[in-house]
Formats: sequence, C-alpha cells, structure tokens
Amino acid sequence: MHIFIILCLIPNSIDIDDLSAQLHLDTGMAFMQQGLLEQAEEEFQRTLELSEDYHTAVLGLGMIHAMRSSWNRASDFFWQYIEACPDDYRGYYELSKLFLITGIPDSAAIMSDNAFILAPTNPDIWLQSGKTWLELGDMDSAEMWFSKGTQHQGSTTLESLVLLASVYRRTSRSAEAREILIPAVNAGYAPACWELARVYLEWKDYLRAGDAINRYLLLSPCGYYADSALLVLEELGESGEYIP
Repeated sequence: MHIFIILCLIPNSIDIDDLSAQLHLDTGMAFMQQGLLEQAEEEFQRTLELSEDYHTAVLGLGMIHAMRSSWNRASDFFWQYIEACPDDYRGYYELSKLFLITGIPDSAAIMSDNAFILAPTNPDIWLQSGKTWLELGDMDSAEMWFSKGTQHQGSTTLESLVLLASVYRRTSRSAEAREILIPAVNAGYAPACWELARVYLEWKDYLRAGDAINRYLLLSPCGYYADSALLVLEELGESGEYIP
C-alpha cells in the first residue's frame, strides 16, 4: 500500500527504471569502497540491466576486476567505458594504473597524458603520471609531476613527497631527500620512514637507518615494505652494524 502511494506521488516524467538504476549504481559504489566486491559487482550488473546508459557501472566493473587482478577483464571494461565516455578522464586514468601494474609503463604514460588533458587539475593524475615516468627512468619528468603534487594540499601530497624524495635519492641529492622527508616522518607517515632509511643506508649511517626502519615497522607492521624492512633490520643486526 505504501509503495503504491509513493509511486503515485512520483511525477510521470520520472523514469522508475532510471531511479532504480541510479540506486543500484550508488549502492555498488558504496560496496566497492568497503571492499565488498561480489556485492558491488551484482549491483553494477543490475544497474546495466535496468539501463545501459549508466556507463559508470561499466567503469565500476573494470575497477572490481582490477582489484581481483583479472587484468584482461578489467582492461575490456575500461576500453568499453572509454568508447562510451571518451571525454571522461576516469577510463584513461584507470587504464594507466592497470598498464603500470602489469609492466607496460609506456602505455601507462600515454593513458595518463590523455587523462591529464581532460582533467589537468586532478592531483591523482599528477601522481600517476609521475609514477609512470619514474618507472620509465625519466627522472626529470617524474620530478616535475611529483613536485607539482607536493604543492597541492590533499590526499596525495605525502605520497608525492616521498616519491619526490626517491627521485632526489636516485639522482645523487640525498641531502635534499632527507630534508623534505623529516617533516613527513615526524608527522608519522610510514612510507617516509622507509625512504629515509634508504637514504641513511646509502650514507652507511646504519644507526639512524635502523631507527628509521623500526619506526616504519611500528607505524606499519603489515605495510607494503614490512618484509623488506625486517630483512634489512635482520642483516644489520647480524653484521653488528645496528643494535636496537
């Protein structure tokens, strides 16, 4: 009875399938952000069953398959999205990330360039562009993109800063790397601790390197570099270069 009353109150100009499709799309996005990939996939598929015009559901399916490392399926969905929405940067951006992860950095750079043309003020794209050029070994281009990212106060700022420090370290500017890393380390940003440790290791300053590694492990015991950090710490201990 209540549903009937609600439907009667909805203007005739509103498409019920469109409303339902949008609801499923929004629900799918929420599920995906929570890591509930199976539920998200069902919602995106339901969206497209109701209306093929909701192309963001196609992008969402690509992102889900990328999270599952189903690279070919993800690529198919991203290309499908680009074909449907060539003026939206998101398809190019997601494809750039996929190419970089799968070891095709030259194609990743092309896709990130396309994304930048469409959304030149998006710091996520600056960061992605820097990563692609870093992988390609073009330190000047990588430095330019990461520097741009550090000037923007947002969610990508600290990651851009650490990667900029890695460029400094790789180009014989370790003192500059340390200088920009210290504030991030003091702020408790774990990846900055690991990069600082690498600076100290290059200087053969094993005491401070060990301290930086311990701080990284304290902040991020299951982090991306945790296994490498433990290995280095063990080697320093066995050599007698570092005693915590």
